[in-house]
Amino acid sequence: MKGKVIFLLIILIGGYLYISDYIKIPDNLGPDNNPYPPDGGSNSGSFSTGEVAKGLRQTVIDMGASDAYVSLSSERTLVQFEAPAVDEALMGMAYEVAKKAYEANPAKEVRVEAYYLGEPILGLTVSNGNFDNLEFEDIRRPEFKVESDLWLFDVLVHNVTVTNDTASVILEYLADEKGFWKDYFAMAFLVLEDVPWVKEISITYLADNGSLTISTSSDDLLKLHSGEITAEELPGIVHISVGNIGESSESTCAPSKEEAYRLFVQAYNNVTSLQSSGASNEEIQEAYAKYQKARACYESFITTTTSVSSNVKTGEIKTVILDTEGAVGVKFSTGELRSSDQSLTWENIDIMLEPWCVDYPALLGHYIDLGEGSLDTLDPSEVPTSGYPTEEVSGEIKAGHVYVNLNSDGSLTAFELVSHEKTGDCSHRITIRYANIGGG
Repeated sequence: MKGKVIFLLIILIGGYLYISDYIKIPDNLGPDNNPYPPDGGSNSGSFSTGEVAKGLRQTVIDMGASDAYVSLSSERTLVQFEAPAVDEALMGMAYEVAKKAYEANPAKEVRVEAYYLGEPILGLTVSNGNFDNLEFEDIRRPEFKVESDLWLFDVLVHNVTVTNDTASVILEYLADEKGFWKDYFAMAFLVLEDVPWVKEISITYLADNGSLTISTSSDDLLKLHSGEITAEELPGIVHISVGNIGESSESTCAPSKEEAYRLFVQAYNNVTSLQSSGASNEEIQEAYAKYQKARACYESFITTTTSVSSNVKTGEIKTVILDTEGAVGVKFSTGELRSSDQSLTWENIDIMLEPWCVDYPALLGHYIDLGEGSLDTLDPSEVPTSGYPTEEVSGEIKAGHVYVNLNSDGSLTAFELVSHEKTGDCSHRITIRYANIGGG
């Protein structure tokens, strides 16, 4: 959970942009608040821009970003950067980044997204190089938007969950109980403004001896706001349940490793099937969320607690390009690359680029995600020596995260995504930086 100062800054800049009518919230956003479908739609291109992408990334970093991700095609330029701060200068920085992006790759659409502490904050779209008619957007995730906006009240937010139908908040209410009901309805209205597609708002209040959950339908909240429901009718629109803290935290994971793997494969096949069939973005995002849960469930069965020997030092940081149409795998200890027409085993490669028909890059290996960070600041003494998958896993690799792979020889290698280029419907080219833990 981010600090109060960060939330207040985001609230202030968001309010200014909205009131000044300079920022727009897209009408077509689903619960994930992502205006671009995972399959890339019609924006994916097919020409080589590896050096241009790396050069643009460095330019953005030189402008003050702590890190940046660049993806280029003939139709679209995407730049996502980690902003140094959320203040009045952020819009100007996003604008300058867009200009640099258009100069580097004059595509029909330039999309710039500013992140802060890993959270999406502000988006900017420029079409056909028309910088006189650009569009800023509030791109905060629904969960983050709800959590940050609730800091207007005297509460401590523990969790926010948003689906297609419900918005559920778990928090501690720190204010005087005298204003409890007034605050409840005010918070419920605020949540509904942030996620207007949900049908029900549920707020769970935590206490030392249990919890209290109050739910209200979105329709009733709107009627209350318009004056159709009187004060006397208020008790009829709320549903209250009392329970012990944690009583509903029972795991929904599969009962066995075999069942978890079956559900994992089924969820993955469902995502790719929906993408190839032209399903809606909402359907794809919902399927992808289920895939992420199924993957996490499966990985919980295949992690090991066996310690891995690791000297407390990091080797030279190296760079390698993987391409589903060329060198698809790499052995970290030697730097040897192998293509898909060669024998690929875990004896001669440590990681492999997946030829998935999606917009994002995915790797196959035995790795874990350390979260947000950079190889340049990685402390090797903090790299886990246990908990690595004993069987291969596959999933999306995100820029701005550090991953550690358990290699076939028992050593560890930390790596991060530098750039990604989609070269075809199911083809990708990525650049990664890596460093062998223990030297080499």
